Amino acid sequence: MKKHLMSIAAAGAVAITGVIGAVAIQPADAQSSRNAPVILILNQNRVINQSKAGQSMKPQLEKLQAEANEEFNGEVAKLTKEAEELKKQRELLSEEVWTKKAQQIAVKQNNLPVMREVKVRELSLSEQKALGEISEVMRPILKEIVEENGATLLLERSAVMYAAQETDITEQVIRELDKKLKSVKVEKVDYAELQRQAKEQAEKGGKKKKR
Repeated sequence: MKKHLMSIAAAGAVAITGVIGAVAIQPADAQSSRNAPVILILNQNRVINQSKAGQSMKPQLEKLQAEANEEFNGEVAKLTKEAEELKKQRELLSEEVWTKKAQQIAVKQNNLPVMREVKVRELSLSEQKALGEISEVMRPILKEIVEENGATLLLERSAVMYAAQETDITEQVIRELDKKLKSVKVEKVDYAELQRQAKEQAEKGGKKKKR
């Protein structure tokens, strides 16, 4: 009955969503705006795979996932043991007591998929938070490179069928990112705590509207 959490994407396979879109790109001058647009390409996945900060995330995420798996599998083993012990007590307990205990175990077993989903979400949120730190540092780097090249458009590599090698700024971004950020800390996110905080904020917002 041993189960494992669904494996989340490792840091090396995850792009920083929205970084490119957050970079304000303006024509270098009036002349450039009248000419053909200068287009640059960035492979965000490669930035995460090859940058020091991105590589520092992988072992931390693997550790968090191992801990989550251990906790989840421990709960599965605990419920399995409870069910086996209850079977042995079938002739010793009254029908009412036995049925009540069986129902309690069934409820816990039915909640296992929810627990599993929470663990997966916690891992995903932990990863997103760390990627957000990389995003914050990378954003001004992209802006500077875009302005230096007088570019009017910056595109994600996966969205482009073909691009000349000289338009790809990925290597330059990795070099500059490595200078500014060598590692990021991946911290465990408590999903239940986030839900509690969100509920409190919603309740506070509701009270303010009533006033």
